[in-house]
Amino acid sequence: MNITLAVDSAAGSTTKLLVLALIVVVAVVVGMVAGGLSRLGGTGVPHAILRGGTAFAGAVALLLSVVLTFDLL
Repeated sequence: MNITLAVDSAAGSTTKLLVLALIVVVAVVVGMVAGGLSRLGGTGVPHAILRGGTAFAGAVALLLSVVLTFDLL
């Protein structure tokens, strides 16, 4: 019985890690797109980096709130 609980716990932590990894990957893509579009729009490199970082942080916050709202984590 203890083995079953350990396996269930390991499977749950693996799922949590995969969800968090997916959130980070999606947020990185969002940040890169935002920074790239900002740079193509004519802003300087420092401003494009700041906008990309802001988009990354916003995407992480939004995705984490969605995941926690629906009890996926």
